[in-house]
Amino acid sequence: MASKNLADGVADGLGVIKPNARARTKKDWIGNQLKQVYDEALAEDIPDDMMDLLSALDDSGDEQDGQNSGEEISK
Repeated sequence: MASKNLADGVADGLGVIKPNARARTKKDWIGNQLKQVYDEALAEDIPDDMMDLLSALDDSGDEQDGQNSGEEISK
């Protein structure tokens, strides 16, 4: 089992991440790790093929809005 007062990193050959001293509880440590993963995901660039797909979807949505603009929507 990893000790709470060891530095961040992977244990020697075990593939276990060691908690750092900043985390007071296991929940704090897990929360810090989740926040780090989330922040890293936000910092990643969106791939060009995904941007092309989103642009195509936006364009098709604009075309449909133009076709439906003269029609009254009833429920």
